[in-house]
Amino acid sequence: MILVTGATGRLGHQVVRVLRSVGLDVRCLVRKGSEYFWLNDTGSGYFFGDLRDPASIGRALRDVKQVIACHGVRVERTDNDHRRVNAEGSVALFEAAKARGVEHLVYVSCAGVENGGDVPAFSSKRAAEEALVASGLSYTILRPGLFVENFADLARRVETNGNVFLPGAPDTAVSPILARDLALLAMASIDLEAVKNRTLAVGGPETLTVRTAFERMCAANGLPAASWQMPPAGLRALAAISRPLGRRWTNHARALAVYFSQPSAVDGAEMTRVFGIPLTPYDEACRGAFTLRHPSEDATAREEKVVHRQFTATIYEPGTIAWDDLPAGPPPRRD
Repeated sequence: MILVTGATGRLGHQVVRVLRSVGLDVRCLVRKGSEYFWLNDTGSGYFFGDLRDPASIGRALRDVKQVIACHGVRVERTDNDHRRVNAEGSVALFEAAKARGVEHLVYVSCAGVENGGDVPAFSSKRAAEEALVASGLSYTILRPGLFVENFADLARRVETNGNVFLPGAPDTAVSPILARDLALLAMASIDLEAVKNRTLAVGGPETLTVRTAFERMCAANGLPAASWQMPPAGLRALAAISRPLGRRWTNHARALAVYFSQPSAVDGAEMTRVFGIPLTPYDEACRGAFTLRHPSEDATAREEKVVHRQFTATIYEPGTIAWDDLPAGPPPRRD
């Protein structure tokens, strides 16, 4: 059994689908109340828990042999921030995995953890990496840079608004990776001896500048590469100005300044050699990432794409949860 954290996210749901496509048993750790219906057609199991609740993590790990940790925080909320999830939640996961006898844990971190300074998006993952290395668990740490989907998001804003704010430094060298390709690398890392107890920078097969990656994304989808620029110094100034609006916007602006300004180029040929997985060419990835939207964006997905609605996949150990705390489950059939 493989436990996937962050299973409903951009990367996590791809990890679940890749694992299930080869018939592996998967359990998704999902927060109570989160939208998970787009995973129902995968046949994966669920455990409703939270990385901020160590007791629930231990229960979710029952009979689990491997873990792929894809959790993260894009924009913080009052009770869902980088420190509680990426740092403290990860440490709790590693400790529980060690206690449960997990054989291998793959942690998806990010490029920039070493140079992100005190920016919470990076310092929290740096703390998680250090805790994992010190835990005694067999591990693999993957550090992807920007995703192809990040540039697809920018292109969609061009489609909607006519132009887009292109953050960071336009000449930064990056190797954008398709989320599904990263999911394949994460799956391979479960039992690939060459990446055991290693921290690896990973990325797509081509090295581009941020501006070139954006321009090729737009060209691949018939859009003008219309953008306006704000350099890292401007983003940092924006972060300072936004402090009265709350920590989450300040931290988000600071993270963008690092994500789009921190070089994250990798050797695509070396990636293929180590993992034995051919990566999707950038232009092909651009067309796919732009067209394929996350199921949560589809207003009809709940009714049209949920395959099995019976609430039978969640597992609980007897006596460990009060009846009133059980989640309500999927909505009832309406046909």
